[in-house]
Amino acid sequence: MPSSPPIAELATLACAPCRRQKRRCDKVQPSCSLCTRIGRNCDYSALTSNGDKEGEGRTRDGTEGLVRVEDLEGLREQIRALESLVKSRDVIVSETTNGDVHMDGERMALIDDTSAAYTNGSNDTTLTPLTGSSTLQSSAHSWSPSAQAYTASPFPSLFFLDSFMFTYERFTIAPPHITLPQSTLQALGSSAQLREMIEHYFRTIHLHFPIVSHIRLYQHIANPLHEPGADMALLFLAMKLAMLPVAEGYSARNERLYGEVKGLHAFVESQNGFSVQLLQSALLIALYEIGHGIYPAAYMTVGHCARLGHAMGLHTRDAPEMLARPATWTEQEERRRVWWSVIILDRFINIGHSGKPFATAEPDVNTHVPGNDAGWDKGQMFVAAPLALSASLTTVASPFARTCQASHLLGKVLRHLGDKGMSLEYRFDEALQLSRTLNSLEHALRSEAIKEDMTQYGQPPLCTALSITYSAMLTLFDAYSCTDRAVPNAPETQLQMQQESIEGMFRVSDLAMQLARNLRDHLNSTDVSVCSPLAVDSLYQTAATYAWYMRESSDANTAHLLAELKEILRLVNRRWRVAGEYLTFVEATEFQNAGAIR
Repeated sequence: MPSSPPIAELATLACAPCRRQKRRCDKVQPSCSLCTRIGRNCDYSALTSNGDKEGEGRTRDGTEGLVRVEDLEGLREQIRALESLVKSRDVIVSETTNGDVHMDGERMALIDDTSAAYTNGSNDTTLTPLTGSSTLQSSAHSWSPSAQAYTASPFPSLFFLDSFMFTYERFTIAPPHITLPQSTLQALGSSAQLREMIEHYFRTIHLHFPIVSHIRLYQHIANPLHEPGADMALLFLAMKLAMLPVAEGYSARNERLYGEVKGLHAFVESQNGFSVQLLQSALLIALYEIGHGIYPAAYMTVGHCARLGHAMGLHTRDAPEMLARPATWTEQEERRRVWWSVIILDRFINIGHSGKPFATAEPDVNTHVPGNDAGWDKGQMFVAAPLALSASLTTVASPFARTCQASHLLGKVLRHLGDKGMSLEYRFDEALQLSRTLNSLEHALRSEAIKEDMTQYGQPPLCTALSITYSAMLTLFDAYSCTDRAVPNAPETQLQMQQESIEGMFRVSDLAMQLARNLRDHLNSTDVSVCSPLAVDSLYQTAATYAWYMRESSDANTAHLLAELKEILRLVNRRWRVAGEYLTFVEATEFQNAGAIR
């Protein structure tokens, strides 16, 4: 009769890794089953029978064992944070009761037709979401990053140190408790002012930069179980910043709201308040900085947006996700739009800042572009075609999808021009292919723009997509049109590309001029606030082309076109100050040209 296998010796306590992670341990020595299965080191060396020293305690099975000093320090830190929270609540209640601090009910509430998004207690200004991403609380002191003396919410470092283990063990990231100053809530204004701000945002910025779900936002603030937290307050302020008009003679960099939103964003991030709203706020801050020519802040903010998106796992489905899985299709589409917006700004910010690497990788040809804009606003499902398929003239694509596609090609142009190690044969072949692809896209965009309903847009249909396409074409043609840059002993395709570039610059400039006139007519008939800042670069490059041709030919018609473009830049400058910066460059070039002609 065969002998039975020996019984494995069991330890008196669970191993150190299982105790740290609060996992069930079978105590098998020398390595428990869980540690053996996942391939980690199983450590029983910290076991002891003494229980009368600091750091020791009893396990759940009644035996005595060692508790890590780090765990005790963590518990003490949590106790101190709770004590600080209780004291701050007592101060707030006391001050409100004594009449030193008083908040109007409308300042604490964004009231929908049927329910309130914010609640206002008689003696307490704390807003606690029942089911939300974070807790928003008002304190009595004014906003200042240095004034925040709160301990940051704990974040599991395992997410970055060993993302495989984090995913395998199915750990989750607990939503933080974030305390905001009272001045932040006051900056949002009354409920009527906040509601008007949101509606105005969707009538302006949302038309050319649709990254915030219209239906999800209103469902969120109308549901009494989903009270806005710190991330939503930050998003509201960023939306307000994106629409902020900068008065003539004032610097957009010195606007008070700009500094407050930047500081608030940094504070929420330092408290580990990672959410889609945090990234949306950063994108709107970057849009404000790009539109008003605030550099190098705009360049740095766009790069930070890319880092945030990478950390959250929005760039690919295979990456560890910091956020909870989207509960609805509309939420999934919102995240897709947010990441595409990072790519758009990352490409756009590098048009005039050549030679620098992108902060985001090249999208795969199978990457889905955003779907129908109107359907998404209403929560209607639709087909999201892969990027390669959306290039087909038979495929219906939304304006924002076309903007994504134009930015994708712009990125290819900038990568092509920045690659100095490419062989000459391949370089000119790729340049010709890029030219043909851009021409095909431009033709498709103009054909679709004619069919679009003009009443749906405050600016010409597909204006942003067309402007980015013209910027890409002018950037490519400018690099190959100059004979001084010709490479000796280059293949015949060099001459072909040079000829195509010279002809293309004049043709594209005329097309961009037509778009500029349409933009002027729309802005004069509606409101200049609907103009996209991403449309300004094509105006500048077209004006620079005309200024160059004036220097070469002194053509009177070109001088007239340049003067007309300068007036359009002055019109756009009423909304986006970067247009004034471009105008200064054009006028300086024009002055130099005039001196050369004399």
